[in-house]
Amino acid sequence: MRLRTWAFCLNEANQNLLRNPVLAIASVTTTAVSLLVLGVFLLLSVNVNAIATSIESQVAVRAFFSQNVPRSQEMAEMQTVRGWSDVRTATLVTKAEALAQLKQEFGDQAKVLDTLGTANPLEDSLSVTAQRPQDVKGLASRLSHLGGVVHTTYQSAVVSRLFALIDDVRIVGLVIGVLLLIGSLLVITNAIRLGMTARRREIGIMRLVGATESLVHWPFILEGLILGGIGALVASALAYWSYVAAYHTAVHSLPFLPLISPSPVARDIALLLFVLGILLGAVGFRISVRRLARI
Repeated sequence: MRLRTWAFCLNEANQNLLRNPVLAIASVTTTAVSLLVLGVFLLLSVNVNAIATSIESQVAVRAFFSQNVPRSQEMAEMQTVRGWSDVRTATLVTKAEALAQLKQEFGDQAKVLDTLGTANPLEDSLSVTAQRPQDVKGLASRLSHLGGVVHTTYQSAVVSRLFALIDDVRIVGLVIGVLLLIGSLLVITNAIRLGMTARRREIGIMRLVGATESLVHWPFILEGLILGGIGALVASALAYWSYVAAYHTAVHSLPFLPLISPSPVARDIALLLFVLGILLGAVGFRISVRRLARI
């Protein structure tokens, strides 16, 4: 289309929005809120996944040696384990070190352990971490077959609960996001339909004088894109800057949390929200055009 035609279509779209300001504001607000909630759940899901992966990667498999295994054999087994491709670290923890750690964990209640006297019922062990989180289970099985090892343990329940939490967050976020997007789509669609109904006489006259379907359609296409685009722009900006502020606050308050840096994840999600907003406007027009065909 010519530049003058584009200017005409854009002016008509603006006129449609000005005729129904309340509905236009409702469309933008609903779209912005829907996309913002979706963005929050996406950012939350990404960070929960990162935290769970970090914790899982630090889960140590403990392989406990029998009391009668000589220290030389334990050291030899440790060197063997360090040579495995799926092992990140392997450290020998003597029973004396284990008892000291236990007393430290007990804190003020450590005096209970004094009743043991010089006896130490604990066992020497290998503390082993895997290269990849998914290798932990297989690594525990291999360690159980080492010479002198009587049993192995690792916090599989913690890992399972963390990933169950991730799945729950994703499902809840997806359901809420989809419902809100559907609501936004309905509001945008109604706004475009209302504009079509208000201008049905003008549309009829335009067709009688030979206006093409694209000339009739484009003002409403632009109206949908403007509504979706403004709502998406608001949601993208709020999601990005809110995450940046929350990230810097969390870094200072909770430095041990492995949160994802705002760049590029927050930027990418903000861009995704903007694209979704544009698509909402386009889909809203496609639904409304059926109404236009009957005018």
